[in-house]
Amino acid sequence: MRKKLLYNFFYKQSMRNSQINIKFQSMTLVILFAGLFVAILISSLLLSVVYSLSSSANNISKVDSPNQSINLSFKELPVKVKEFILNDVVNKSKAAIVVGFIDPNGTKVYSFGNISKANNIPVNESTIFDIGSITKTFTTLVLADMVKQGVVNLNDPIEKYLPANVKVPQYNGTKITLENLATHTSGLPFMPSNIWLNNTVGNLNPNYNSTLLYQGLANTTLSSKPGTKFLYSDLGIGLLGHILFLKEKIPFEQLVKNRILDVLGMNDTKITLPQNDIKYRFPVGHAKGSEIQTPKVPDVIAGAGAFRSTANDLLKYLSANMGLLHTKLDESITLQHLIQHTGIIPNPMNYSGYIALGWAVLTNLGTETLTHAGAINGWNSFVGFTPTKQTGIVLLCSCDSKEADMEKLGYVLLHLIDAQNLIGKN
Repeated sequence: MRKKLLYNFFYKQSMRNSQINIKFQSMTLVILFAGLFVAILISSLLLSVVYSLSSSANNISKVDSPNQSINLSFKELPVKVKEFILNDVVNKSKAAIVVGFIDPNGTKVYSFGNISKANNIPVNESTIFDIGSITKTFTTLVLADMVKQGVVNLNDPIEKYLPANVKVPQYNGTKITLENLATHTSGLPFMPSNIWLNNTVGNLNPNYNSTLLYQGLANTTLSSKPGTKFLYSDLGIGLLGHILFLKEKIPFEQLVKNRILDVLGMNDTKITLPQNDIKYRFPVGHAKGSEIQTPKVPDVIAGAGAFRSTANDLLKYLSANMGLLHTKLDESITLQHLIQHTGIIPNPMNYSGYIALGWAVLTNLGTETLTHAGAINGWNSFVGFTPTKQTGIVLLCSCDSKEADMEKLGYVLLHLIDAQNLIGKN
């Protein structure tokens, strides 16, 4: 009926003045097309809202970058991975996890679980997690940046930067260098023997300070000649962070902020959290299905594992490491990625292992992948990327690595092993 009325109206008007009719019809068509476009746009927006809301159901959320063209083979979570996350992380460990992907098309983030029992806010790309030893890559990037600026040299003996009265161990006259600390080839043990509270291994003394660090260093015997053998050492990287602090006369956290975080816009990456962040953005660590208190990493060895961060910030960090974001850190990052030594790095692929400054480099001699895992009581995390494929992954979990291993999950999501490797791991 409406169409007939419109037809009659236009027909009568054309009989009166065909020229006016032509102009009027043109304007009407424009208006009709404009109305149709608006209707389609509104419909599209409504569908988008419905999709966003449905994706957040059951505390599972997914965030896409605006310009993203989804690569289903990389950025979609395989069914077995979803099952692993829901079964082992959310239901069994009662923890939360955030998964972040990055490639040249942008980023994508999946989130599962809540902040804590007391705070049922779902975690997301801006939730702050303990990242443990991923901190070490910040420490070694600061070192690389200072090397590039001529402030220090990789082959400098560490005693050059320590107080004169500190006794530094040697191995048959061979001295430890900054490069040895950064590549875990110093011969130093995992931790100094005097760092444990009440001599209980695994129970960090939160009040461990430089005096105790120097005492522990003086009483340490090197297990191998510096530069010859890979031996993962929190003491070594922690000592490196302390040395860089002494050289620059800037607290370690501020040093990392000045040289890395501010450059990359990583505004939520920090050691010291304000109370509001602790309450609303910082989950509780978990072990054996229960919330636990995580020990504090002493300030004097903060460079070994004290930082906290978000998926968003670490995706920015990966974008710089992958060459997707270019900054004044480019040359320092290139230096940091250079292989310095071979290393025995256990991995389920049985890939050859090499050590760069802080990063582990795994390769089948066809494709290399740079990775670093982090773990502290009740938490574990992983970052990794394959430069030639331009793909990277961030995993942050408020779960213990003994219950849900983020490093192995990272290998799965980087397509280095099959998801079946996640099943029956305990």
